[in-house]
Amino acid sequence: MNQDRIEQYVRGHMSEEDARAFEEYCVANPEFARQVEFEQRLRAGMRQVARGSTAEFVRSNHPMRWNLAAAASILFVMIAGIWIWQKHVPGAAPAIMAAVSADAPRSGTSMRLALIRGRDTTPVLPSGEVRVEIVGLFDTAHQYSVALDRLDAQRNIDTIATLYGQHPTSPMTLEVLVDADQLAPGAYSLRIRKQSSSEEALDFEFLKN
Repeated sequence: MNQDRIEQYVRGHMSEEDARAFEEYCVANPEFARQVEFEQRLRAGMRQVARGSTAEFVRSNHPMRWNLAAAASILFVMIAGIWIWQKHVPGAAPAIMAAVSADAPRSGTSMRLALIRGRDTTPVLPSGEVRVEIVGLFDTAHQYSVALDRLDAQRNIDTIATLYGQHPTSPMTLEVLVDADQLAPGAYSLRIRKQSSSEEALDFEFLKN
């Protein structure tokens, strides 16, 4: 495996068969997989810069910063209240995305998302409740957040749901449960971020027909 193959994979220029073989090679060779992860994070950082980062605003002493922080705290409380209501009130709408425990049974529909693929190989989410297996390099000693984002034609992001404190089921797999029947047709992404870390988030895209 060489740098050209890494770039082909990260840019999504591999066939489905070649991409699966590439991923199997990554699983068997952790050092090589770290090279692939570095390329992914580099591209993710470039996309973040292209969209325009808000990091400088957050670090500044702008007077609106504290107003935004207060608003965010209020919003967090409201979201927490809605989550509790949905969990405990009979007849409440089921969650669009839920955590999967390591010992949960593997029956039912599943879908595999691995690294960054091209649009021509973007997986399609089956109907019903789907166990989504996200393949990557994960630190089992850390927690991860998983955000379900809707992507429009201009690649703008609308976050639909977020799970915090998620533990990988293995060093190569992080799993969540997604209720496909609650999603409108379109393009989506699962954004994985290591909590309490400065590492760039990774996006795993899929389609809902």
